[in-house]
Amino acid sequence: PDSAMLASLARQGGVAHRGFWRQDGRSFARILSTSASDQESALQNAMLSSFQRWFEAYGGTTSGISMVQTPSIGWGLTASRDVDVGERLILLPRVLQMTYSLQDRESTSSSDQATAELDRGPDTPLYLKGLIAKVPEELWSVRLGLALLHERALGGKSPFFQYISLLPAMHRGLPLFFGREAVDALQYLPLVVQVKRRSRFLIDYSSGPLKDVTAGKDGETESVPFDGYSVGADALGWAFACASSRAFRVAGEGKPAAMLPLIDVANHSFEASAEVRAAVGEGPGAIEMVALRPLRAGDEVTLNYGNLSNDHFLLDYGFVPQGINKHDTASLRWDVSYLEAAREVAGLAQVPFAAGPEPWQSAMLSELGLDKDPEVLVTRDERQPVDARLLAGIRVLYASGPEDFSSGGSGEALQPLRHGALLESTLDRTKEAYALRTAQAALALALGNFPTTLKEDETKLEDLTAELAELSGVGDALEKENLVLAVKFRKGKKEVTSRS
Repeated sequence: PDSAMLASLARQGGVAHRGFWRQDGRSFARILSTSASDQESALQNAMLSSFQRWFEAYGGTTSGISMVQTPSIGWGLTASRDVDVGERLILLPRVLQMTYSLQDRESTSSSDQATAELDRGPDTPLYLKGLIAKVPEELWSVRLGLALLHERALGGKSPFFQYISLLPAMHRGLPLFFGREAVDALQYLPLVVQVKRRSRFLIDYSSGPLKDVTAGKDGETESVPFDGYSVGADALGWAFACASSRAFRVAGEGKPAAMLPLIDVANHSFEASAEVRAAVGEGPGAIEMVALRPLRAGDEVTLNYGNLSNDHFLLDYGFVPQGINKHDTASLRWDVSYLEAAREVAGLAQVPFAAGPEPWQSAMLSELGLDKDPEVLVTRDERQPVDARLLAGIRVLYASGPEDFSSGGSGEALQPLRHGALLESTLDRTKEAYALRTAQAALALALGNFPTTLKEDETKLEDLTAELAELSGVGDALEKENLVLAVKFRKGKKEVTSRS
């Protein structure tokens, strides 16, 4: 119900802004969809012209890049000319980075002024600090989203008005806005739990702290929350999606994230052609995007969003990477009763196995952390396709005693995790075969728990793609696009597990 409630927002927002900008020298040329009306084109041109003046007036510069739309990459950045490795493509001074601060300016000592200047960002109204403080740190994109809503409510009074005017009215692909059918189509409980948790937090927060916020005093000035506008779950969901899909942690982990105009249009690639870094000598907090390799005119300019699993890409950015993501994982849970079922599948039901572990085995399992953190990961790493803790735990349950984990009776201290490497085991060959067969059977059971097979997913993707090509309505197409993403995502999880 939570995700379905938020999913209606995606159908209410209409299409995203189609207008963007291209720079050749100092002039921005418009790139418009052929379906844009003359009136829409005129409005977009005016908005982009305003953005250009704002960007340059506050010290932003670009060189050698264009902002374009193509069928293959959608909106993105490309090189407008040949670019040398290390060449600066974008300079973004601190004043053009939208963020917030929980620090009081008066509380910073002059001796730590330079560091504080990087961390604290702009002055943040007292009411906004209070709201942000009620959001857990792990939901950092909600914190930044609140700052975005504050600036959006200010309208033309906000120094970021021109930037906010160009943000998309809706966010395609984020599971937060999936309907029930698309959420169910994910077929992967860990991600579904995350989606529902985020949806529930946004709804509860909107009906609690956000609804109850009151005006406060910032010095002699009264700060009216969101300039008097009422902010609900729909607006907070939009802002959260903007922040999660566009923000950068330029100040480091644990520090406020920031939205970076123009830089945030660069698409993802694991083989990125550019990077974002501190701009030395350009003032406190300034950052730049520079080329990582030589680029030819027309080459796409990309950033690596991180060596992330598909869970993170879909949940935060609204897409599943093309091709094979070697960083993708699948999640299993350590459960001795589940392993007993796997032993049945492997034909090992009669083989001695410590379903009720001895004290020494319980101690080793606890040292592996399987009692407090039972989630174990399956990976694409050929050297270690399953979490070392899973394999170590299974070996512990097949072992006759602690002596099975001492090489040649050397008396070494027991270190269970050392015995989770795929190619390193001190068990005898028979017990090792039992352990590996049990791990294989556990993975086979995990595959069998999916309602559909890989082959069925491939057929479903072909059918959805064909249906999508025949649709013209934005709402219907959006639902199909979400289903395509869900099937691609679950297909990837099955491929990781099957390969392991």
